[in-house]
Amino acid sequence: MSKRIVAFACLLLASFEVRAAERPPQFVAIAFDNCTELERWKELSDFAAEMNKAGDKLHFTFFVSGTNFIADVDRNSYLSPLGRGISRINFGGSAQDVQRRVEFAAALARQGHEIASHAVGHFDGKGWPAETWRQEFRSFADVLRDARKLDPTDSLPTRPVGFRAPYLAYSPGLYATLREFGFRYDTSGTGEPDTWPKKIDGLWRFNLARLKLHRSTRATLSMDYNFFVLQSRAINDPRRYEFFREQILQTYLDYFRANYYGNRAPLHIGHHFFDYQGGAYKEALKSFAREVCGLAEVRCVTYSALAEFMDRQSAEAIASYQKGEFPRYEEPKSDVASADASGRNAARLPAENGALAR
Repeated sequence: MSKRIVAFACLLLASFEVRAAERPPQFVAIAFDNCTELERWKELSDFAAEMNKAGDKLHFTFFVSGTNFIADVDRNSYLSPLGRGISRINFGGSAQDVQRRVEFAAALARQGHEIASHAVGHFDGKGWPAETWRQEFRSFADVLRDARKLDPTDSLPTRPVGFRAPYLAYSPGLYATLREFGFRYDTSGTGEPDTWPKKIDGLWRFNLARLKLHRSTRATLSMDYNFFVLQSRAINDPRRYEFFREQILQTYLDYFRANYYGNRAPLHIGHHFFDYQGGAYKEALKSFAREVCGLAEVRCVTYSALAEFMDRQSAEAIASYQKGEFPRYEEPKSDVASADASGRNAARLPAENGALAR
């Protein structure tokens, strides 16, 4: 075979070579469920403002239960699957409490955070037919319409695009109903930490991850209540607050490092408006956000922003991401001498510009 033919054959093969995908950002989606306590609305508002002083670093998703926008005296306006005025959680308190909650939610929406749906009465819907889901979403739409009347800035969404089922309990009838009501994504499922989202029947599925506790073989979902159960069987233990806080912080950092230096699958972290273990998980989450949000190529975003990014990607690109077929950052070597008193090793987090590897 002549050199000319060999050269032509090599050129032909090169023309069919699949190029590596561009490295995707490392998305981090932090969301809160239920969203009742006014002091937590203020605390998170203040924290987000602190984080975003030096740039657009962090945006949250709030999966709000509709009862939070219904005053106690108006509870019978809600037609639940079990009858009027019935809910598994408390209603919104006084009219003043509801007004203040609406004001917090509207202000956060203006700042780029997302108000999404956690249904209304916090029921377990795993056995519900589609019509029961429809009734609950119609009720949520009514609640949101009334809440918008209390928002003179017109900042609350006319309808949510994201959903998380209470108790993560869903039935086959849920998904057709979500599409019918114009939702773009659902976060009620579970998956592996390094799995990229999939679009199924027109809806992005953003799944909570099954995480191993730091330096442990035990695992649970990436949500504060699940850690509360796994670490202490849901028993408050003030003597171990600091241990719980540090272990969850390190668990989140383990999750981040594995994905940031791996296939860049988005991180999914869920919390509640409740101070489990004296606020240990809340403080762990804040410390985590301070450490990673704002790092090179990290995007701490709402779920709707993640859905927008996913919509722009081809199936081929997503498949490449899942396989990690892009130039990746090389994880810094562990340096035991640099570990701080808590055992945390800051050198294992990325610098502003990490080294590339394949």
